Amino acid sequence: MKILLPSIYYPFIGGVSIHVENLIKNLNKLDDFEFHILNYNFDETVKNSFENVTIHKVPYFSKLRGPSYILNGYKLGKKIIKDEKIDLIHSHYAAPQGFLGAILGKKCSIPTVLTLHGSDVLNLSKSSLGKYFFNYAVYNSEKIICVSEFLKNNLKSNFNIDSNVIYNGFDEELFNPSDSDKNYGLFVGSLVEQKGIFYFLESIKNIDFNFKIIGNGPLYSKILDFIKVNDIKNVELLGPKTQNEVSEYLKNCSFLVLPSISEGLGMTIIEAFGCKKAVIGTSVGGIPELIKDGINGYIVPPKNTKALEDKINMLVNDKMLRKSLGEKSLDTSKNFSWGLSSKKTYEIYNSLLDR
Repeated sequence: MKILLPSIYYPFIGGVSIHVENLIKNLNKLDDFEFHILNYNFDETVKNSFENVTIHKVPYFSKLRGPSYILNGYKLGKKIIKDEKIDLIHSHYAAPQGFLGAILGKKCSIPTVLTLHGSDVLNLSKSSLGKYFFNYAVYNSEKIICVSEFLKNNLKSNFNIDSNVIYNGFDEELFNPSDSDKNYGLFVGSLVEQKGIFYFLESIKNIDFNFKIIGNGPLYSKILDFIKVNDIKNVELLGPKTQNEVSEYLKNCSFLVLPSISEGLGMTIIEAFGCKKAVIGTSVGGIPELIKDGINGYIVPPKNTKALEDKINMLVNDKMLRKSLGEKSLDTSKNFSWGLSSKKTYEIYNSLLDR
């Protein structure tokens, strides 16, 4: 089976890249696949861990990244579809990738699948320009996958579109149970507004405990400035880390904090659960589908620094509490695996190809 994947991928680090890598890894256990990824152009040399994956670099202009990716990706995609005899297109994120996949599918009469990851539904669909690309992608893709029930319900109520829920999994070889607790709280995620990072910083500045932030993004410099201006001495901004590095930080942390303002699901929560860690998250998006308040972690309202500070203090001051919550989070992690996710995705592929 030959799959064209319009998607962001390595060397660009983020949730979608991790999702696609793990999906490929586990689909390879089910059938003979050949994957062609339409990725943004990059200069680095990237070691490809899969022999059956070809990464095609799509040129783009930085100030017109989406439109230029679509134009150049369309030309390149048509050629790949013809030369490689592609069976199916599976796009990740509504636009520009999903928009490109939908156009190529219609033009070349190939079945299309679109996975929506969160901010495309919650933010892109509401922006003045983005909503055009979003609407085209979702109304012209034959099958849509959402990574949480929350996104599925949002898509149905706002766009009257049915979809399938396939939760993210986690890499069980990397993120496995750990009893190590080196007395630090951890944040892992993109440094963007919707992750609520400044509310996190406000909530910890008066807590006598160490914290670490892993991630990169447009707010990196502003976060550094915020830490300096507010003289926050108990936090380290570590920048981007590889998945191997993230797993080590998770295994050694005391607990994870995800203070999101909006969130499709929260892959890092599942990874923390796999490492047997308690998690504090907000009552947004798919997070309440993962965290059961007082059982495997705590849920607080978004943007509420006082509530967040109170829950963090509870875990800081009670090592046995964070250990007992971690035991329950490990039980929760057993409901999420890339093996199960890939099987459900494979079933969707076959439903389109067997018609």
